[in-house]
Amino acid sequence: MGSGSASAKKTADKKQKTSDIEELMEQAKATSKRQGARSIEDEKEEKKASPSVSKFAKIDQNAFFKIMFDADATPKEKMAAVTKALTFSESKEDANARLEEFKQFKEYLQFERKRMAQQIIELTDTEAFSELKEVYDELNNALLSFEEKINPLTEIVDAVYELRMNGLTFDVFKEITLDKEAEARIAALRAEQEQKLAELEDHIKRINHNVAKWGEDRGFFGLGGIRQPARERIATAQLELKEHETELGALIDKMKDESLYQLPQSELDEQFLESKAKLRELLDISSDEHKQRQTDLVDAAQHFVNTTEERVSGISQHFDGMDKQIDNLMDANYSMREIYAILNDATKEAHEKNEKTREKLEPEDNAESDIEKMNREREKRDLENYIGALNASSVDTTAVFAELTNAGHRIKSMKDGNDQQIAKTRQLHSSGVAGVADQLSTVLQAVSAAALGESSEMARMSLERMNQKTTDLSQKEVIRIALGTHEQNSDLTKALEGLEQYGEVIRTATTITREGLEETKDLLGKLEAAAKDVQEDVKESIAVAAEVVAGKSGDGNDDDAQDLEADADGAPDPFNINKG
Repeated sequence: MGSGSASAKKTADKKQKTSDIEELMEQAKATSKRQGARSIEDEKEEKKASPSVSKFAKIDQNAFFKIMFDADATPKEKMAAVTKALTFSESKEDANARLEEFKQFKEYLQFERKRMAQQIIELTDTEAFSELKEVYDELNNALLSFEEKINPLTEIVDAVYELRMNGLTFDVFKEITLDKEAEARIAALRAEQEQKLAELEDHIKRINHNVAKWGEDRGFFGLGGIRQPARERIATAQLELKEHETELGALIDKMKDESLYQLPQSELDEQFLESKAKLRELLDISSDEHKQRQTDLVDAAQHFVNTTEERVSGISQHFDGMDKQIDNLMDANYSMREIYAILNDATKEAHEKNEKTREKLEPEDNAESDIEKMNREREKRDLENYIGALNASSVDTTAVFAELTNAGHRIKSMKDGNDQQIAKTRQLHSSGVAGVADQLSTVLQAVSAAALGESSEMARMSLERMNQKTTDLSQKEVIRIALGTHEQNSDLTKALEGLEQYGEVIRTATTITREGLEETKDLLGKLEAAAKDVQEDVKESIAVAAEVVAGKSGDGNDDDAQDLEADADGAPDPFNINKG
């Protein structure tokens, strides 16, 4: 910034110039000393700056100068001396000489008035507009920087709060998650398509290059037709080229299909879409980036406070410098007004005395001689001329005194306004900057607290949602277990019914089996009896043949009968009836 050192240098220069003015406004209490102290360079500079300087080189010899700047005389004594000097004396030459000195002294006063004004003008704060520029530039830029850094954070907090208060937090979070998945899918699809496009274009370019190269494969030293192998390769390449071009056209048409790249349609009302975007911004930025955001915000707040402190301090220094200038201006005005007040009052009193002298020169009777009359009239004429000249000069004195009085009022108003500005600036420099810093600290803490509050609310809502989810699952599990018990009872009931049916079947089977076994036993008895009969019949059948051969009758002899019986007894029992 560099304005501090420049202001300090400027203040030092102003102090030096102020001391010169204060020395000047002592109105030559030590005029001869001041002029003696001037260097040759200063006198040359003054002569170069104004031709009037040489005119007043010997002003300290002026009678009125000596009267007005007599350090030992009081204002009344000065006025009496000026009045006496302006009162018409018997010598016209002396009176006119004093009047000329009076005019010269008043010219000198105007010259000094002008010179003092110029010196005060030189003290004008040339850094005022520079300070205005710095205030506008630095403070507004610091303010814009702070707003730029705090707005995104407050907008995020406001958006999260709005979504939470409308019960849309999880719905919006789910939409954002689906949007991210869709964006990832679209990005992958585009990357795949672009890669495929590049590959197809590369294939087509390479095939065209090969076709061109094969087209140069000619017989008869390159002057004949394309060789057969080359024609075959060209034909194959052209078929492949046609396939690639068809595939390329289809791919380009597919890439132009916007429906493939559309995100899921949001189900939110339009008023919540901006809040959704802010929540998306919160989620897309990493935690470190959010930390850096708040760090930048804190730095911006500190920069604003420091810049305000520096700029207000600079303004205060400028107002203090102006206050000293105004004090010097007031001193100069007061001193000059005091001089003109004395001159004005002295001129009025001199007019009264001169008028009394003029009245004495009025003819009292006709007894005077012509010579006396001529002398009286000559003296009266000289006095009247002097009175006229003094009156003309007094008009100027009165006008300048009025100007100085008005200027004094203006300077007083300027002084009051500057004092008021100094008071405001000091208040701004002290409590104002501190108040802004205090409010900034409160705001930054409020923003952080709001973010932490939303974090706490989000955690609470997540826990509630998880609790509700687990409760729902637990309830479903209890119902499922209860239904499982019921199903188990149903299975047991079915098993019981099955067992009952099986028991009934068993009982029925048992009855049937018993009846079957009884019938089997009866049948076996009958079978045994039948078998015995059949056995007897077999025996008889076997014996028949033997008997016939032996020529025996039906009764047969006993030996043969016994043999047959023995054979019959030794023959196996086909029905195993007699076994055991």
